[in-house]
Amino acid sequence: MKHTVSGAFESQAKHRLVLKSGVAVLAAAGLLSTFQVMAQEAPATESATGEATVVVTGVRRAAQSAQKIKKDADNVIDSIVADDIGKFPDTNVAETIARVTGVQVRRDGGEANTVLIRGLPGIATLLNGRELFTTTGRYIQLADIPSTMLQRVDVYKSQSADLNEGGIAGVIDVRTNRPFDFKGFTAVVNGGATNYSQSGRTDPNVSGMISNRWKTDLGEFGALVGVSYLRNHYSEERVFNTKPIDKSWLLPKLTGPDLVGLENILGDRRRSAVNYALQWKPNKDVELYAEGLGSHYLNNFETDFFVGLPWWGPGDQMSATKIPGSDQLQTLTSHNVNTIMSTQANRASNVTQQHAIGGRWNAAPGLRLTTEIARTLSDYDWQNPILDTITNVPNAVVTTNLGGHSNVAYGGMDLNDPSKYTLSQLFDRYGHDHGSATDWRADGTYTMQDEGLFKDFGFGVRAAKRTASSIKSYEGSTPAPAGVAVTSLPGMTCTTQMQNDWGTNSWYTPCASYLISNTADVRKAVTGNSAAKALDPGSYFADEEKNYALYGKAHIGWETAGIPFDGVLGMRVTKTDSDLLGNSLVGTAIVPTSKKSSDTSYLPSANFKATLRDDVIARFSVSKTLTRPDFAQLNPGTAYVNANGTTIQATASGGNPDLKPFTARNYDGSLEYYFSSTGMASFALFRHEFKGYIMNKVVKETFNGISYDTTRPFNTDDGYLQGAEVAYRTFFDKLPGWLGGFGVEANATYTEGQTSSSSNPDLSGKPFAGMSKWSYNVVALYEKYGISGRLAYNWRSKFTQVYNDGGPGLDLIASPMSSLDGSLGYKINENTSVTLTGTNLLNFKYTDYWTNKGLYPRDTRRYDRSVGLFLNWKI
Repeated sequence: MKHTVSGAFESQAKHRLVLKSGVAVLAAAGLLSTFQVMAQEAPATESATGEATVVVTGVRRAAQSAQKIKKDADNVIDSIVADDIGKFPDTNVAETIARVTGVQVRRDGGEANTVLIRGLPGIATLLNGRELFTTTGRYIQLADIPSTMLQRVDVYKSQSADLNEGGIAGVIDVRTNRPFDFKGFTAVVNGGATNYSQSGRTDPNVSGMISNRWKTDLGEFGALVGVSYLRNHYSEERVFNTKPIDKSWLLPKLTGPDLVGLENILGDRRRSAVNYALQWKPNKDVELYAEGLGSHYLNNFETDFFVGLPWWGPGDQMSATKIPGSDQLQTLTSHNVNTIMSTQANRASNVTQQHAIGGRWNAAPGLRLTTEIARTLSDYDWQNPILDTITNVPNAVVTTNLGGHSNVAYGGMDLNDPSKYTLSQLFDRYGHDHGSATDWRADGTYTMQDEGLFKDFGFGVRAAKRTASSIKSYEGSTPAPAGVAVTSLPGMTCTTQMQNDWGTNSWYTPCASYLISNTADVRKAVTGNSAAKALDPGSYFADEEKNYALYGKAHIGWETAGIPFDGVLGMRVTKTDSDLLGNSLVGTAIVPTSKKSSDTSYLPSANFKATLRDDVIARFSVSKTLTRPDFAQLNPGTAYVNANGTTIQATASGGNPDLKPFTARNYDGSLEYYFSSTGMASFALFRHEFKGYIMNKVVKETFNGISYDTTRPFNTDDGYLQGAEVAYRTFFDKLPGWLGGFGVEANATYTEGQTSSSSNPDLSGKPFAGMSKWSYNVVALYEKYGISGRLAYNWRSKFTQVYNDGGPGLDLIASPMSSLDGSLGYKINENTSVTLTGTNLLNFKYTDYWTNKGLYPRDTRRYDRSVGLFLNWKI
């Protein structure tokens, strides 16, 4: 990756002008409709009765479809539907569902990645109703799925017997298009480019789909194929402190961070995907299909560290001050400070594909049968060579908290001069993960012909075989010989440039592209041997899991006091047989270790719906859900480290093949008011009661006569999580003229919960890590006269990331997070539209800290803002 000072940022001024212009346009999205040209457009059509008729297209059509899905569903569900073919408002699924009520996301590297539903991880991810995952994980990284391929995304918050188990928090089902979704020949092309502010790059985002259906003597056929390619050069800048430790050797009772430094993260992210679907309907009662999706995620990125070691110099050349009223360091001035410049180069490649064939058959009056078999393959290869270099800087001044962030001012020399640096150490890291599954299921529904309490019955079976394996290289660093200049390696002299002022704006850094492409040469210079570090057998595990499930459910309906009631009662029984293989490291010897286990779970569910009026629905559901342990947690291998002396306890670490699924009993109740086809208001209460929460703890174990303090995951704690949700959507269609194009969406979620930990009393009664108490979304909408606009603000309150991370009582806490994104589109004609998009319009600054933000800040991060321009054409 090339990123010299003179080359990578020379066009910044031009890019910033484009960005500022785009942001200004987006901020004025609601005002553009006031232009006089709007008043000259044709008014809304009128019906025979003289009342205005709203033509439902684009944003309105999407809202109407999502609302109908929610209203008709038996489960508690929220959906997001594409505005048009291939037109979702975001680049990936994780970004899209951030606006769903109760969904919280975390953004890193310029995009949303981690997804929580009502404050909880442990989601199941489906593609068209089938389980989809990434290598050894239980779910797929939703950011890896391009939004341009989607028809809609369904977020299930209550479970039913026919849904795959595995998501204690909920289920996210990603739906793609099929040829029978369209009337005939359809072709769509989306193309455009996005400019990113900090990286200073403009990258392409293109997708296309072609679909057709034919009527023949053999029945009706349909075929569809779609492709997508997205590239994103991104940038993220950080300034950091490490946790406070004792520094009283300099000042009495002084505490302070050991390191105060900078990180410049530069990445080149590429996502390519293809999907296909074939359908054949030989007659009205039979349909056969084949479909699949393949995606390739490639991320070449680097983290350039300026590792400030302000204490690593002569003590008599240091002076310090404390933050007033505390013993925590505020400012440290030092001289002749040894300083590390480190580049972490990364190349991450993930290929996932899933193919399925299946059919539907109306076998008899009221009897509908379906079956499907799917094959999923996922491979992840990664490289992460890390090279540290060292120099001595004459002057260093660090401030641990300057307006909420630290400041690192190093000078007295040219920090960009590579001749001042020597090699320090090399971390030679790489690995491979693999996952595969074969999944067969058969389902049936029988609808009763006579009116009565029972409306229909559903039943089904599933059999799946899942494999997961992982191995990586030995960890640890190799020191370089003393005095080897970095200039002895050609191609290793790069500089990194910060766009924000953190005290030091640029410095020499090893070239990440050279580290990745010429790792053997770097190994030779540091270790004297160009061979890669060996793979670590102790890191290896290979799991095989066979799952069998069957379910039955009954749809019932009755009327009481003139109020129709519907209910779906179900039971899912699931059995999992595991064959686990790992390696135990005893001293230097590798001992193969295996374990077989089996577990059977019963998952009842009940979903009830009362239609209080045609436009008012009340719901109540109760269900049991589970999330299985990660495959790495089930690793039967253990690494034993013997003590070198009698006063030091021997230690060990490993997985736990005896782990059971983490289960929950869930209660949901809601009231929904549908006052128009695109307008609704809802209020919901929910509670989850957990058993077997998985946590690491240290226990005494004896192996070969030696007692070890062994760290393993265990099913330990119980707990609960509860809260409330409120949501509202409307379009102001009755307002006159151009004002009738406005609409608004708003939702908010409150959650609170805790564990009751007997194994770890320090965590007992504390909220779940990663959970925000509050989150909300406010979205302003506009659609009329060919113009459509969306301005969406997403916010979540602070949350604890890690308890006791900085020491006893010092919890790592993330400050409130927010994002303002927008889009503005114009429909040129029936086949062509143009859209301007923007993300992170308020230039959000991420911060986190240990317990007290004024005393112990950790990271401050700045992300890209982006503006994109896209053309959509269809026939």
